[in-house]
Amino acid sequence: MSAPSNPQGSVVIDANVLIAICSKKAGRHIKAEDRLKHYGQQGWHLYAPGVIVAETLYVLCGKYQNGLLTSSEHTTAIQTFQIYMGTINMAPSGDGALIKRAEEIRSGYGCSRSADSIYLALAEELLKSGPGELLTFDQDLQKQAAKNAPTVAIHLLT
Repeated sequence: MSAPSNPQGSVVIDANVLIAICSKKAGRHIKAEDRLKHYGQQGWHLYAPGVIVAETLYVLCGKYQNGLLTSSEHTTAIQTFQIYMGTINMAPSGDGALIKRAEEIRSGYGCSRSADSIYLALAEELLKSGPGELLTFDQDLQKQAAKNAPTVAIHLLT
């Protein structure tokens, strides 16, 4: 299955964007929410690879275990995450279709950049059907894209 045609645009959401929103991270969550609202107003479709679930749950759990979120805040964060995931599409051809390209993109970087390469491979795939970009707070992801996935536009939230 190929990427669905989307003339308005597609945006791949990095886990750190949802983590900022769900944990109400100071200085970040409002920027992230505003940008997602902007995409919605423009009719863009939201996407993420399946790894976003593991990454987000892991970080939210860590914030709870380290006392950065109370039990109530953690519960709310998980509920918010579940709601957002209801609006985010998975890779049209499945994550398995991204493996080869993700490994090519990761090449030259350490294993810790493996998940990022999946986001970049998905963004590349979606570009075949219309305009798009990847939304992140991660400056290193921008560098990785410039080197190994230069067609992917990165919208870096700062």
